[in-house]
Amino acid sequence: MKRKLTIVKVLGPDGHPTAEDLKRWREIFANNLMTDDEAVATGEVTMENVPTHDELVDEQTITFVKVGDENFSPSTDDLFQWREVFEEAAKDPDFKIFTHPAVEISVIKVGKIIAVE
Repeated sequence: MKRKLTIVKVLGPDGHPTAEDLKRWREIFANNLMTDDEAVATGEVTMENVPTHDELVDEQTITFVKVGDENFSPSTDDLFQWREVFEEAAKDPDFKIFTHPAVEISVIKVGKIIAVE
């Protein structure tokens, strides 16, 4: 089964989307009202596909999730919620995460890991 993880960053006014902005975009995608390209063309969202485990079978990688920026510092509860989102994403073959610009996800190739001490 091919897996796809897409990060949809809702830009909102001044880069700070409201809960209503996030809800609106979730509904747009849930109801197939707009394609990915059409959504990006509005200028209201950016999208990035994150490589999944299936795509990286021969690679040793670390997925690095950064939540926050100079204007937003996440709480411990925020970080636990993000962990839950990624655990849910691992179970869904076509998962979209709706978020704001202060979230960055990187897949870092680390080569062969011998030991971690």
